[in-house]
Amino acid sequence: MTFPTTDEVVLAVRYDDVRAILASPAFSVEALRLGHADAPLALARDAPPRMVGSLMNTDPPDHTRLRRIVTGLFTPARIEELRPRAIRLADELIDDLKKPPVDFIEAFAAPFSAHLLLDILGTPEDGREDVVRQFDGFTFTSSLTVAERMRKAHEFNRYVIAQLMEARLLRSAAGMVGALTEARDEDNRLTEEELYGLIYAIVGVGHGTAVAMMTRAACTLIRHPRQFGRLAGSPAQVKSAVEELLRLDIPGEGGQPRIATEDVALSSGTISKGAAVLPSVASANRDEGYFPDPDAFDIHRSPNPHIAFGHGPHYCLGAGLARMQLQVMVQRLAERVPTLRLAVPARDLQYTNDGATRGLPSLPITFDPPRPQRAG
Repeated sequence: MTFPTTDEVVLAVRYDDVRAILASPAFSVEALRLGHADAPLALARDAPPRMVGSLMNTDPPDHTRLRRIVTGLFTPARIEELRPRAIRLADELIDDLKKPPVDFIEAFAAPFSAHLLLDILGTPEDGREDVVRQFDGFTFTSSLTVAERMRKAHEFNRYVIAQLMEARLLRSAAGMVGALTEARDEDNRLTEEELYGLIYAIVGVGHGTAVAMMTRAACTLIRHPRQFGRLAGSPAQVKSAVEELLRLDIPGEGGQPRIATEDVALSSGTISKGAAVLPSVASANRDEGYFPDPDAFDIHRSPNPHIAFGHGPHYCLGAGLARMQLQVMVQRLAERVPTLRLAVPARDLQYTNDGATRGLPSLPITFDPPRPQRAG
Protein backbone atom coordinates (compact mmCIF):
# COMPACT_ATOMS: atom_id res chain seq x y z
CA MET A 1 0.00 0.00 0.00
CA THR A 2 1.06 3.65 -0.36
CA PHE A 3 0.91 6.11 2.53
CA PRO A 4 0.01 9.77 1.97
CA THR A 5 3.73 10.43 2.41
CA THR A 6 4.25 8.45 -0.86
CA ASP A 7 6.12 5.73 1.10
CA GLU A 8 5.28 2.20 0.08
CA VAL A 9 4.33 0.09 3.08
CA VAL A 10 3.77 -3.65 3.30
CA LEU A 11 0.29 -4.32 4.70
CA ALA A 12 0.18 -7.56 6.71
CA VAL A 13 -3.36 -8.98 6.83
CA ARG A 14 -3.07 -12.67 7.80
CA TYR A 15 -3.23 -13.74 11.44
CA ASP A 16 0.08 -15.64 11.43
CA ASP A 17 1.97 -12.81 9.73
CA VAL A 18 0.55 -10.09 11.98
CA ARG A 19 1.26 -12.06 15.16
CA ALA A 20 4.83 -12.78 14.00
CA ILE A 21 5.49 -9.10 13.23
CA LEU A 22 4.17 -7.97 16.61
CA ALA A 23 6.37 -10.47 18.44
CA SER A 24 9.59 -10.12 16.47
CA PRO A 25 12.41 -7.82 17.69
CA ALA A 26 13.40 -7.46 14.03
CA PHE A 27 10.52 -4.99 13.52
CA SER A 28 11.23 -1.63 15.18
CA VAL A 29 8.83 1.18 16.09
CA GLU A 30 11.75 3.42 17.10
CA ALA A 31 13.11 3.21 13.57
CA LEU A 32 10.41 5.63 12.39
CA ARG A 33 12.22 8.44 14.15
CA LEU A 34 14.09 10.96 12.08
CA GLY A 35 17.78 10.23 11.98
CA HIS A 36 17.41 6.45 12.14
CA ALA A 37 19.39 4.81 9.38
CA ASP A 38 16.51 2.57 8.30
CA ALA A 39 13.69 5.14 8.47
CA PRO A 40 11.92 6.10 5.24
CA LEU A 41 12.48 9.86 5.42
CA ALA A 42 9.10 10.94 4.09
CA LEU A 43 7.24 8.70 6.54
CA ALA A 44 9.42 9.79 9.47
CA ARG A 45 9.01 13.49 8.68
CA ASP A 46 5.25 13.18 8.39
CA ALA A 47 4.82 11.17 11.59
CA PRO A 48 3.23 13.01 14.53
CA PRO A 49 5.58 14.26 17.26
CA ARG A 50 6.75 11.31 19.30
CA MET A 51 6.72 12.28 22.94
CA VAL A 52 9.71 11.00 24.88
CA GLY A 53 8.60 8.28 27.25
CA SER A 54 5.78 6.97 25.14
CA LEU A 55 5.50 3.21 25.50
CA MET A 56 4.15 2.97 21.96
CA ASN A 57 7.20 4.51 20.34
CA THR A 58 10.14 2.79 22.04
CA ASP A 59 11.79 -0.59 21.58
CA PRO A 60 13.38 -2.74 24.29
CA PRO A 61 15.36 -2.16 26.44
CA ASP A 62 13.93 1.35 27.03
CA HIS A 63 10.40 0.07 26.45
CA THR A 64 10.95 -2.70 28.99
CA ARG A 65 12.28 -0.24 31.58
CA LEU A 66 9.37 2.18 31.15
CA ARG A 67 6.75 -0.55 31.14
CA ARG A 68 8.11 -2.15 34.30
CA ILE A 69 7.62 1.12 36.22
CA VAL A 70 3.86 1.29 35.63
CA THR A 71 2.90 -2.34 35.12
CA GLY A 72 2.06 -2.79 38.81
CA LEU A 73 -0.86 -0.40 38.39
CA PHE A 74 -2.49 -2.69 35.83
CA THR A 75 -2.16 -6.11 37.47
CA PRO A 76 -5.25 -8.38 37.51
CA ALA A 77 -5.57 -7.85 41.27
CA ARG A 78 -5.50 -4.05 40.90
CA ILE A 79 -8.07 -4.15 38.11
CA GLU A 80 -10.40 -6.34 40.19
CA GLU A 81 -10.09 -3.83 43.02
CA LEU A 82 -11.48 -1.24 40.59
CA ARG A 83 -14.42 -3.39 39.45
CA PRO A 84 -16.84 -2.44 42.30
CA ARG A 85 -16.03 1.22 41.65
CA ALA A 86 -16.70 0.69 37.91
CA ILE A 87 -20.06 -0.96 38.65
CA ARG A 88 -21.10 1.92 40.93
CA LEU A 89 -20.01 4.45 38.33
CA ALA A 90 -21.88 2.66 35.53
CA ASP A 91 -25.04 2.54 37.64
CA GLU A 92 -24.72 6.23 38.51
CA LEU A 93 -24.40 7.14 34.84
CA ILE A 94 -27.41 4.99 33.96
CA ASP A 95 -29.41 6.60 36.78
CA ASP A 96 -28.46 10.03 35.43
CA LEU A 97 -29.55 9.31 31.85
CA LYS A 98 -31.71 12.16 30.63
CA LYS A 99 -34.91 11.78 28.69
CA PRO A 100 -33.99 10.16 25.35
CA PRO A 101 -32.63 10.60 22.82
CA VAL A 102 -29.13 11.09 24.22
CA ASP A 103 -25.62 10.69 22.87
CA PHE A 104 -24.10 7.51 24.30
CA ILE A 105 -20.60 9.03 24.26
CA GLU A 106 -21.51 12.09 26.32
CA ALA A 107 -23.91 10.25 28.61
CA PHE A 108 -21.86 7.13 29.34
CA ALA A 109 -18.67 6.19 27.48
CA ALA A 110 -16.63 9.37 27.95
CA PRO A 111 -17.29 9.98 31.68
CA PHE A 112 -17.03 6.25 32.48
CA SER A 113 -13.54 6.06 30.91
CA ALA A 114 -12.36 9.39 32.30
CA HIS A 115 -13.26 8.68 35.93
CA LEU A 116 -11.65 5.24 35.89
CA LEU A 117 -8.45 6.66 34.42
CA LEU A 118 -8.41 9.32 37.11
CA ASP A 119 -8.71 6.50 39.65
CA ILE A 120 -5.61 4.93 38.06
CA LEU A 121 -3.81 8.28 38.25
CA GLY A 122 -4.70 8.56 41.95
CA THR A 123 -6.79 11.73 41.61
CA PRO A 124 -9.06 12.65 44.53
CA GLU A 125 -12.76 12.56 43.63
CA ASP A 126 -13.38 16.09 44.90
CA GLY A 127 -13.10 18.66 42.14
CA ARG A 128 -12.82 16.15 39.31
CA GLU A 129 -15.48 17.54 36.99
CA ASP A 130 -13.28 20.26 35.48
CA VAL A 131 -10.60 17.67 34.76
CA VAL A 132 -13.11 15.25 33.22
CA ARG A 133 -14.20 17.95 30.79
CA GLN A 134 -10.61 18.28 29.58
CA PHE A 135 -10.62 14.61 28.55
CA ASP A 136 -12.66 15.45 25.46
CA GLY A 137 -9.40 16.67 23.97
CA PHE A 138 -8.05 13.11 24.10
CA THR A 139 -11.02 11.48 22.36
CA PHE A 140 -10.24 10.39 18.80
CA THR A 141 -13.88 10.82 17.83
CA SER A 142 -14.18 14.30 19.36
CA SER A 143 -15.77 17.06 17.29
CA LEU A 144 -13.41 19.65 18.80
CA THR A 145 -11.18 21.68 16.52
CA VAL A 146 -7.42 21.18 16.66
CA ALA A 147 -7.07 24.45 18.57
CA GLU A 148 -9.67 23.36 21.13
CA ARG A 149 -7.98 19.99 21.55
CA MET A 150 -4.62 21.67 22.13
CA ARG A 151 -6.15 24.02 24.72
CA LYS A 152 -7.66 21.10 26.66
CA ALA A 153 -4.40 19.14 26.41
CA HIS A 154 -2.47 22.10 27.85
CA GLU A 155 -5.01 22.43 30.66
CA PHE A 156 -4.63 18.75 31.46
CA ASN A 157 -0.83 19.05 31.41
CA ARG A 158 -0.98 21.94 33.88
CA TYR A 159 -3.22 19.83 36.11
CA VAL A 160 -0.80 16.87 35.98
CA ILE A 161 2.20 19.12 36.70
CA ALA A 162 0.38 20.55 39.72
CA GLN A 163 -0.34 17.03 40.97
CA LEU A 164 3.28 16.03 40.52
CA MET A 165 4.54 19.09 42.38
CA GLU A 166 2.14 18.37 45.26
CA ALA A 167 3.25 14.73 45.32
CA ARG A 168 6.88 15.80 45.60
CA LEU A 169 6.10 18.16 48.45
CA LEU A 170 3.89 15.77 50.42
CA ARG A 171 5.41 12.47 49.29
CA SER A 172 1.95 10.99 49.69
CA ALA A 173 0.46 10.75 46.19
CA ALA A 174 -1.32 7.54 45.29
CA GLY A 175 -1.76 5.72 41.99
CA MET A 176 0.25 6.39 38.88
CA VAL A 177 1.29 9.89 39.90
CA GLY A 178 2.79 8.56 43.14
CA ALA A 179 4.54 5.63 41.45
CA LEU A 180 6.06 7.79 38.73
CA THR A 181 7.08 10.53 41.15
CA GLU A 182 8.89 7.95 43.27
CA ALA A 183 10.61 6.46 40.22
CA ARG A 184 11.74 9.91 39.10
CA ASP A 185 12.81 11.47 42.40
CA GLU A 186 14.05 8.53 44.44
CA ASP A 187 15.17 5.82 42.05
CA ASN A 188 16.22 7.92 39.03
CA ARG A 189 14.58 5.37 36.74
CA LEU A 190 12.81 8.11 34.77
CA THR A 191 13.84 11.37 33.18
CA GLU A 192 11.55 14.35 33.68
CA GLU A 193 10.46 14.13 30.03
CA GLU A 194 9.70 10.43 30.35
CA LEU A 195 7.60 11.07 33.45
CA TYR A 196 5.30 13.52 31.65
CA GLY A 197 5.36 11.41 28.51
CA LEU A 198 4.14 8.28 30.26
CA ILE A 199 1.21 10.02 31.90
CA TYR A 200 0.22 11.86 28.74
CA ALA A 201 0.49 8.78 26.54
CA ILE A 202 -1.36 6.40 28.88
CA VAL A 203 -4.20 8.85 29.51
CA GLY A 204 -4.40 10.21 25.96
CA VAL A 205 -4.25 6.91 24.12
CA GLY A 206 -6.10 4.98 26.81
CA HIS A 207 -9.08 7.32 26.99
CA GLY A 208 -9.49 7.83 23.27
CA THR A 209 -9.32 4.13 22.49
CA ALA A 210 -11.62 3.16 25.37
CA VAL A 211 -14.33 5.63 24.37
CA ALA A 212 -14.19 4.57 20.72
CA MET A 213 -14.24 0.89 21.66
CA MET A 214 -17.16 1.19 24.09
CA THR A 215 -19.17 3.20 21.57
CA ARG A 216 -18.63 0.72 18.74
CA ALA A 217 -19.40 -2.16 21.11
CA ALA A 218 -22.66 -0.56 22.24
CA CYS A 219 -23.64 0.00 18.63
CA THR A 220 -23.00 -3.66 17.78
CA LEU A 221 -25.05 -4.87 20.75
CA ILE A 222 -27.94 -2.58 19.81
CA ARG A 223 -27.91 -3.93 16.25
CA HIS A 224 -28.05 -7.52 17.54
CA PRO A 225 -30.93 -7.27 20.04
CA ARG A 226 -31.52 -11.02 20.29
CA GLN A 227 -27.95 -11.69 21.43
CA PHE A 228 -27.96 -8.56 23.61
CA GLY A 229 -31.05 -9.87 25.38
CA ARG A 230 -29.30 -13.11 26.34
CA LEU A 231 -26.65 -11.31 28.41
CA ALA A 232 -28.75 -10.14 31.34
CA GLY A 233 -27.96 -12.19 34.44
CA SER A 234 -25.25 -14.20 32.70
CA PRO A 235 -21.74 -13.02 33.72
CA ALA A 236 -20.04 -15.95 31.95
CA GLN A 237 -21.82 -15.11 28.71
CA VAL A 238 -20.93 -11.43 29.14
CA LYS A 239 -17.23 -12.34 29.18
CA SER A 240 -17.61 -14.31 25.96
CA ALA A 241 -19.56 -11.45 24.35
CA VAL A 242 -16.85 -8.96 25.32
CA GLU A 243 -14.16 -11.08 23.68
CA GLU A 244 -16.24 -11.15 20.49
CA LEU A 245 -16.76 -7.39 20.64
CA LEU A 246 -13.02 -6.93 21.02
CA ARG A 247 -12.37 -9.18 18.02
CA LEU A 248 -14.91 -7.51 15.78
CA ASP A 249 -14.94 -3.88 16.84
CA ILE A 250 -11.45 -2.54 17.49
CA PRO A 251 -11.69 1.10 16.37
CA GLY A 252 -8.80 1.05 13.91
CA GLU A 253 -6.24 -1.20 12.29
CA GLY A 254 -4.83 -1.97 15.72
CA GLY A 255 -1.18 -1.84 14.71
CA GLN A 256 1.37 0.88 14.03
CA PRO A 257 4.02 0.97 11.32
CA ARG A 258 7.32 -0.75 11.99
CA ILE A 259 10.61 -0.94 10.13
CA ALA A 260 12.30 -4.25 9.42
CA THR A 261 15.86 -4.02 10.75
CA GLU A 262 16.84 -7.21 8.92
CA ASP A 263 15.40 -9.55 6.31
CA VAL A 264 12.52 -11.48 7.91
CA ALA A 265 10.85 -14.60 6.47
CA LEU A 266 7.11 -14.72 7.21
CA SER A 267 4.60 -17.35 6.20
CA SER A 268 3.36 -15.15 3.35
CA GLY A 269 6.79 -14.06 2.13
CA THR A 270 10.00 -12.26 3.04
CA ILE A 271 10.11 -8.68 4.32
CA SER A 272 13.33 -6.96 3.25
CA LYS A 273 15.51 -4.98 5.62
CA GLY A 274 14.45 -1.32 5.71
CA ALA A 275 10.89 -2.00 4.54
CA ALA A 276 8.02 -0.32 6.39
CA VAL A 277 5.31 -2.74 7.54
CA LEU A 278 1.80 -2.08 8.86
CA PRO A 279 0.34 -5.08 10.74
CA SER A 280 -3.46 -4.98 10.50
CA VAL A 281 -4.85 -6.49 13.69
CA ALA A 282 -8.36 -5.75 12.44
CA SER A 283 -7.75 -7.97 9.41
CA ALA A 284 -5.98 -10.67 11.44
CA ASN A 285 -9.02 -10.86 13.72
CA ARG A 286 -11.15 -11.73 10.68
CA ASP A 287 -8.83 -14.36 9.23
CA GLU A 288 -11.18 -17.16 8.21
CA GLY A 289 -8.47 -19.69 9.01
CA TYR A 290 -8.93 -18.87 12.71
CA PHE A 291 -12.43 -17.39 12.84
CA PRO A 292 -15.16 -19.23 10.87
CA ASP A 293 -17.75 -16.82 9.44
CA PRO A 294 -15.45 -13.99 10.52
CA ASP A 295 -17.78 -11.07 9.79
CA ALA A 296 -20.57 -12.45 11.98
CA PHE A 297 -21.10 -11.30 15.58
CA ASP A 298 -21.43 -14.39 17.76
CA ILE A 299 -21.41 -14.10 21.55
CA HIS A 300 -20.89 -17.88 21.77
CA ARG A 301 -17.73 -17.91 19.60
CA SER A 302 -15.20 -20.39 20.98
CA PRO A 303 -12.29 -20.52 20.69
CA ASN A 304 -11.68 -16.83 20.13
CA PRO A 305 -7.91 -16.23 19.91
CA HIS A 306 -8.19 -12.59 18.82
CA ILE A 307 -5.22 -10.25 19.13
CA ALA A 308 -7.17 -7.03 19.69
CA PHE A 309 -4.65 -6.00 22.35
CA GLY A 310 -1.65 -6.87 20.23
CA HIS A 311 1.00 -9.45 20.95
CA GLY A 312 4.58 -9.54 22.15
CA PRO A 313 6.46 -6.70 23.92
CA HIS A 314 3.87 -4.07 22.99
CA TYR A 315 0.87 -6.08 24.23
CA CYS A 316 -1.53 -3.43 25.51
CA LEU A 317 -0.66 -2.45 29.08
CA GLY A 318 -4.29 -1.54 29.75
CA ALA A 319 -5.82 -4.75 28.36
CA GLY A 320 -7.14 -5.85 31.75
CA LEU A 321 -8.68 -2.45 32.41
CA ALA A 322 -10.31 -2.36 28.97
CA ARG A 323 -11.77 -5.84 29.43
CA MET A 324 -13.15 -4.97 32.83
CA GLN A 325 -14.67 -1.71 31.54
CA LEU A 326 -16.41 -3.51 28.70
CA GLN A 327 -17.63 -6.34 30.94
CA VAL A 328 -19.15 -3.88 33.40
CA MET A 329 -20.67 -1.75 30.64
CA VAL A 330 -22.22 -4.71 28.84
CA GLN A 331 -23.55 -6.32 32.02
CA ARG A 332 -25.09 -3.16 33.45
CA LEU A 333 -26.65 -2.11 30.13
CA ALA A 334 -28.05 -5.61 29.54
CA GLU A 335 -29.58 -5.79 33.00
CA ARG A 336 -30.81 -2.23 33.39
CA VAL A 337 -31.36 -0.85 29.87
CA PRO A 338 -32.33 -3.90 27.77
CA THR A 339 -34.49 -1.67 25.53
CA LEU A 340 -31.44 0.25 24.30
CA ARG A 341 -31.82 1.07 20.60
CA LEU A 342 -30.63 3.52 17.97
CA ALA A 343 -32.39 6.88 17.84
CA VAL A 344 -31.51 7.26 14.14
CA PRO A 345 -31.49 4.79 11.24
CA ALA A 346 -28.27 2.77 11.19
CA ARG A 347 -27.51 4.06 7.69
CA ASP A 348 -27.30 7.60 9.10
CA LEU A 349 -24.46 6.81 11.51
CA GLN A 350 -21.29 8.64 10.52
CA TYR A 351 -17.83 7.18 11.14
CA THR A 352 -14.60 9.12 11.45
CA ASN A 353 -11.52 7.95 9.60
CA ASP A 354 -8.60 10.04 10.79
CA GLY A 355 -5.90 7.45 10.26
CA ALA A 356 -5.81 6.33 13.91
CA THR A 357 -9.35 5.14 14.47
CA ARG A 358 -12.63 4.54 12.73
CA GLY A 359 -14.98 5.59 15.45
CA LEU A 360 -18.39 7.13 15.87
CA PRO A 361 -18.28 10.83 16.80
CA SER A 362 -21.75 10.35 18.30
CA LEU A 363 -24.15 7.48 18.95
CA PRO A 364 -27.74 8.73 19.36
CA ILE A 365 -29.68 6.24 21.50
CA THR A 366 -33.16 5.90 22.90
CA PHE A 367 -34.56 3.55 25.54
CA ASP A 368 -37.39 2.88 27.95
CA PRO A 369 -36.84 4.02 31.56
CA PRO A 370 -33.89 2.11 33.08
CA ARG A 371 -34.65 -0.68 35.50
CA PRO A 372 -33.76 0.12 39.14
CA GLN A 373 -30.58 -1.18 40.67
CA ARG A 374 -30.93 -4.48 42.45
CA ALA A 375 -30.47 -4.24 46.20
CA GLY A 376 -27.12 -5.58 47.37
